[in-house]
Amino acid sequence: METVAFYSYKGGVGRSLLLTYGARFLAKLGKGVVALDFDFEAPGLHYKLGVARDADLSRLGGAVPYLNAAAEGAAVPPPLEAHLISIAVPPGTNGWLRLMPAGPAPHQKYWTAFKELGEKLRFGDPSGRGFMALLDLQARIADELKPDYLLIDARTGVTELGGLAATLLADTVVCMFVGNQESLDGTLMVVEALKAAPRLATQKPIRVVPVLSRTQVRTYTEQFTRVVKRLLELGEGKSLGKTDRALFVLPEDLGLYIWEHAFLNVWPIDKAYLELFQSLFPSVAGQVRRLPASLDRPAGPGGRSLPRRASKREKGG
Repeated sequence: METVAFYSYKGGVGRSLLLTYGARFLAKLGKGVVALDFDFEAPGLHYKLGVARDADLSRLGGAVPYLNAAAEGAAVPPPLEAHLISIAVPPGTNGWLRLMPAGPAPHQKYWTAFKELGEKLRFGDPSGRGFMALLDLQARIADELKPDYLLIDARTGVTELGGLAATLLADTVVCMFVGNQESLDGTLMVVEALKAAPRLATQKPIRVVPVLSRTQVRTYTEQFTRVVKRLLELGEGKSLGKTDRALFVLPEDLGLYIWEHAFLNVWPIDKAYLELFQSLFPSVAGQVRRLPASLDRPAGPGGRSLPRRASKREKGG
């Protein structure tokens, strides 16, 4: 099982949305995927994956109620199935997608459970009780569900839980930021800490993939360019040749973020996503290269097809 954590120093960069696209994409290509929401203070992955539209939120299980039950120290651990949701995938898809939300947020029941968890498990406690609980959850997911990928939505900012999700659980960390100096400087600080953090003896060195998101073409300052160069020295970028590399960049496209649909191949962001996924998920890189030039367009609200951006040829260019 490959574990990929999606992290951002600041919020509003499209982190959860990128994880959602990645999870659906992997399932569509025949992989088994578990999506895990560790953004306990602002959980929303169940919205991105469409669960909140159909479910009674007060009935949801999730990571917070699971960890609360596990912290009780019962001889028999809580069943995973009570805290997982099966997400529908397109007919004929060989893969599968399961979600472990943070819990029944924004229902009051969730915030009560979250407060209880903070009293039971302190993730920065030197005793190690908190991070052992996370390792146990990861191991159970691997042993019982046997997914190809575990995708973790990590907490924004510098927190114990976000740090553990990134440094202890993940094989790869996607560090997303936007095109301003504050976001970039904070991301560099985090990436430097990730590369210097100790790993378990059984773990490979952590892989970091910086991603510039929600941006438009623009000229960056010399300082911005210098920090980007340092990020690429520490992490992975897309290859421009034998030695040169560049950041993965996800351009701003308001229509895509409003509808929150993936795989709109005729929009500029789609090529950027596919390029990133080939690097991020090497096991499906060959399948990505064989995808058709255009995919079926998803329906918008009311069953209407979303508008397509005309190509240069259609415009006469």
